Amino acid sequence: MMGSPPLSAFVICYNRADTLAACLRGLAFADELIVIDKSSTDDCAAIARQFTDHVLIVDWTPTVEETRALVLDLCRHDWILFLDDDECLGPEAGAAIRAELAAPRARIYEFPLRHHILGRHDERAYYWPEHHVRLFRRGAVTFSNTVHAGLVRHTDNAVRLTIEEGVCIQHFSNATVTGWIEKTNRYTGRADRAGIAAGPEGLAAFAHARIDHWLARTRDDTPLGYPAAAALLRAIYDMVDALKMWENQGANNGAALLSSAIDRLSAAYDPTRR
Repeated sequence: MMGSPPLSAFVICYNRADTLAACLRGLAFADELIVIDKSSTDDCAAIARQFTDHVLIVDWTPTVEETRALVLDLCRHDWILFLDDDECLGPEAGAAIRAELAAPRARIYEFPLRHHILGRHDERAYYWPEHHVRLFRRGAVTFSNTVHAGLVRHTDNAVRLTIEEGVCIQHFSNATVTGWIEKTNRYTGRADRAGIAAGPEGLAAFAHARIDHWLARTRDDTPLGYPAAAALLRAIYDMVDALKMWENQGANNGAALLSSAIDRLSAAYDPTRR
């Protein structure tokens, strides 16, 4: 589109060969496309090279935040669009984004996300509607290493786009409960994260409160329905996060206690160790 400034786009990937091609295909309208592969063990790198010559292999790290800061410095253009490797734009998004950039209303743009958790999107679930920053002018946003708080805004000049404007991200999240739990464990294992802690009411009350919180955002009361399952998964994330903060604050040193218990049992069999 005439009058539209050049656009850089980047994606950070790790072992998402199932979604990466669709993700990158939706970014074909960008003037520059950079893919950072975090040492994937599947075909991510080969897939990425089908769409761009700008593929960089870096060491694996458990989250994307620190890698985003790296790739931001590699972008040549002032307008920057970024997606995760499990996020895809529809075919109409390119023209809509180009039209917006021809006469930009803001320096930061939030895109609507349709989450697909456990393989499906349901607008009755807690996660709808939701918007994430995915497009900005250089200087309006920087990245830090903090998990779930790694995007730092430097201006309030932002616009939240609607689906009717032609832009929506399809977020193909974890297809199974096992995948969700693995991601929960990986993200909550980072010391530098925006975590959530239990208050003075205690751990059990905290757990009940988080379940109630996410169910309250659910527009369906079917006891065994998908929206309830999605809410419970989200509450589990919070509960694991809070338990790890409790553990890290010294409430329980499981490794030391386990070692001591093993030593006591060994001593019972070997009098010389008493």
